[in-house]
Amino acid sequence: MNKYMSVVGQSVLATSILAFTSVTHAAPSLEEQVAQLQQQVQELQAMMKKQKEESNQISEQLPKLAAQAEVNKASTKTDFKNLVTKNGAEFELYGNIRADATYQVKGPTTMYNYISSVPIEGTVNENHNSDKFLSTLNATRFGMNFKAPSTWAHNVGGKLEMDFFGGAGRDTFRIRHAYITYDNWLLGQTWSNFNAVEYFPETVDASLSVGGSLTRVPQVKYTYPIDKNLNLAVSLEDPKPETMTTSGTQNFQTDPNAKLKLPSLTGRLNYKFDNGSALSGRIFMTQKATSFAQHDDFLAWGAALGGKYKIAENSLIRFDYNHIKGDTKNLLWSNYAYVFDKNGDIKPNEFDALTIGFTQQITPKIRSTLGFGYMRANDNNEFANLVHADVSQNKELKEGWINIFYNPVKTVNFGAEYMYGERKTFTDEKGIDNRLNFTAIYDF
Repeated sequence: MNKYMSVVGQSVLATSILAFTSVTHAAPSLEEQVAQLQQQVQELQAMMKKQKEESNQISEQLPKLAAQAEVNKASTKTDFKNLVTKNGAEFELYGNIRADATYQVKGPTTMYNYISSVPIEGTVNENHNSDKFLSTLNATRFGMNFKAPSTWAHNVGGKLEMDFFGGAGRDTFRIRHAYITYDNWLLGQTWSNFNAVEYFPETVDASLSVGGSLTRVPQVKYTYPIDKNLNLAVSLEDPKPETMTTSGTQNFQTDPNAKLKLPSLTGRLNYKFDNGSALSGRIFMTQKATSFAQHDDFLAWGAALGGKYKIAENSLIRFDYNHIKGDTKNLLWSNYAYVFDKNGDIKPNEFDALTIGFTQQITPKIRSTLGFGYMRANDNNEFANLVHADVSQNKELKEGWINIFYNPVKTVNFGAEYMYGERKTFTDEKGIDNRLNFTAIYDF
């Protein structure tokens, strides 16, 4: 009982103190406190309800997010354009599978174009290489493009491309392109800066025709964009020494010990018109040297002008003209670059070459090209006098072709072509190239 009275006394004392404090500080009434408490409880209930709704929404989305993650994972595995190398470069695989065939009425010993060496009319070799069918897949190629991450401070990329079209028989594995790019710089092997493959009329024959060039050389190139339509490209290239050993029965000698003291200097000025037409002028200079005979040397050079002109929406003309002295690397089917006379002095070859072609897009899936190539060597210089009796050297080459391509779907092309050509030696003996070419190409 005493304990109970003590507790009551303490409660009365506490109530008195609370009442005194409330009077002193003018605290809110009991009703106001209850109202505030009820408002806080309601806010807490609303917050808990909102959190519950958000939690339910997340739970509902989880299966969908998991499914989308699986889809993304699968697509990443099959999309080669999204592949990344060990060091973070984007990686793209490309190439084509190409089947070529030819029926040769008359022509060279090889399957593809070799107009400069077709057999002379009336010879046993001409008969042996007449009326025959050939086919191959050696022009099949594949390659890889690389591009550094866009977060890098510089634009860095590269290319590696291979095919099976190398060697004298055009049946050997080889590297076509292997280079890196760093902003406007290029270092490695690719098309010579003097080449203008884009201006050569389209052919079914993978070796092109008279006046064509497929030169790919190690080089260092810098491209300077003057404006949005005009750019200048300058390169130092390794054109490779042109060694050649003949039988010794001629009244001239070729060079078994050719060498290069300096790389070839090449310049190119390109202009692109707003309608898709284009024009380019090119020059090169190379010092040719040898340890053979009198250890002679000379400056080989060349100049070229080429382009393409859109005469209508579906009609295009391509052309290219070259004048070259003392060099064979920059243009197909030319003679020796130079020979030695009996005194051991170098006598260079000099020639002109022209190609022109008209391409018509007949329908969205069918296109056709009519082309012509011509090469004429200077027959009034010391080189021509020395090689006059050599039937492997030509005063004149000419070749015409007409083809049609069918493109049923984006990645597939079928082509057929008729090609006729003649070569004429310095003694006016003639050889004929007369054949039908076919191709089927799948680009991937």
